[in-house]
Amino acid sequence: MYAPYSYIPLTKVDQQVSQETGFAISSPILFDLLNSLSKQDYHEILDILPANQGVIDSFSRFHCKLYLPGCLKELCAMTSDRHDTPHKLHRAFTRALGFYKKQSASLNVIFLWDLPNYLNKPVMRGLIEYLSHHMHENVKLHFYIHTKQQMPASPRGYSILPEGKVWLENSDNATIKSPLYYQEAMLTLFHPFKVKRSMLLSSGLQEYILALK
Repeated sequence: MYAPYSYIPLTKVDQQVSQETGFAISSPILFDLLNSLSKQDYHEILDILPANQGVIDSFSRFHCKLYLPGCLKELCAMTSDRHDTPHKLHRAFTRALGFYKKQSASLNVIFLWDLPNYLNKPVMRGLIEYLSHHMHENVKLHFYIHTKQQMPASPRGYSILPEGKVWLENSDNATIKSPLYYQEAMLTLFHPFKVKRSMLLSSGLQEYILALK
C-alpha cells in the first residue's frame, strides 16, 4: 500500500502568503490537468521548485509519489560553457534531481513553471533528454513562457492555491530580456514532445502542457 503522497526531499515549506509577497493568477490548463488525474491510478510527479504547502495539499488526495528536490537554483546555475559535454550535464542533472540508478522514476507529471525561460538552449535540451529516461509514456509536461519583452531577472516561486488559482511570488524589480520563444522554436528544445494545449494568460504568461508524440 502506498501512502497518499510522499516527497523527497522536503527542503522548504511556505504556508503563508500576503499581497506584499505576490499575486494570484488563473491557470486553467494546470487545473484541467489536476482534474484529469485519476484518484485510483498511481502517479509519479516532479516539481523542480522548493516544496511548498500548496503543491503538497493539491496532490494529497491522489495515490502518488511527489519528487520535490528543490533544485531550481542548481538548474539555473548550469551553463553550456561549464557543462560542455553530455556526461557533465548528466552528472549535474543527477546531483540536482536525485535520479540515481537505484532511484529512477516513471514520471506522469512534470512541473517546470517558468524555468525554460532561464536555461540556455543546450542545457534545456539536455534536461529534457535526461528526464526522458524517467518518464512514463503518458507523461504531461507543464510550464509557462514569458511573452513580454522583459521578464524577472530570476525565476519566480509558484504555489497552487485551493481556490483554483496559482500564486506567483514577487521578485525584485530587476528584469532581463525575455527569450520570447515562439511555439515552433520552443518545441525544438522539447523533443520529442508536442503541444497538447496552450493558452495566453492575462499576466502575460503563455501556459503550456506538452505530451509525448
